[in-house]
Amino acid sequence: MPESLILQAGLWGWLAASTLLLGAWLGFGARLSDRFVAAVMAFGSGVLIAALCFEQLPQAERLGGLWPTLAGLLAGGVAFVLANEGLDRLEAQHRARNAGEGSLVGLLIAAGAFLDGIPESLALGLGLLGDGRPSLVLLVAVLLANLPEGLASAASLRAEGRSGRQVFALWGAIVALSGLAAMLAPALLAGLSPGWLAFALGFSAGAVLCMLVDTLIPEAFKATHALTGLITLAGFMLAFALEHLA
Repeated sequence: MPESLILQAGLWGWLAASTLLLGAWLGFGARLSDRFVAAVMAFGSGVLIAALCFEQLPQAERLGGLWPTLAGLLAGGVAFVLANEGLDRLEAQHRARNAGEGSLVGLLIAAGAFLDGIPESLALGLGLLGDGRPSLVLLVAVLLANLPEGLASAASLRAEGRSGRQVFALWGAIVALSGLAAMLAPALLAGLSPGWLAFALGFSAGAVLCMLVDTLIPEAFKATHALTGLITLAGFMLAFALEHLA
């Protein structure tokens, strides 16, 4: 695997994760409305769904066929749900010990963002194994989906009394690790058989899909209510248009 391709994957991964830092900056220094943040979540969810449907899963099936792709989807979904449940239990235990103070909320959101970002970064890196170009639809989707997570976490961390240096050091580390995850995809998986590549793409797609249904869309619905579906549809339509224009 050429080193230039590995470095390119890392650069795309860092670019996609950069909106986590932008969101953290806005969340720490600005006071954006809950409806705005929720609308970004819903819109990004629609773009991500389209990216899975039109880019990632068709690519996986072309590489290795239906069954490895389905197996990867199931494995990725189960892995995300188990990891997410672990984070939820940590939060519940902390709240019980601290009489509802919730001083770990911001850190747990950051941990969840990193958990979400692993499959997204892997998908970006794996996309380079085809024609050497990342999926434009997936890149836009990840950029949009990361923004509200940085916003929510930084706002919570500020309320918990964390300093700006602590907040940006945390999110800077997450962005750096996201880029490394993108680099790992072509570095470690390029030599796999087509079936295992299909499984890997399916795995990241399954994890992202469960993340959308378990976290992003429910959080968006709390503020946008009946408009959530239409905002998500708008994101899906934008990605659909990008897929045909790119």
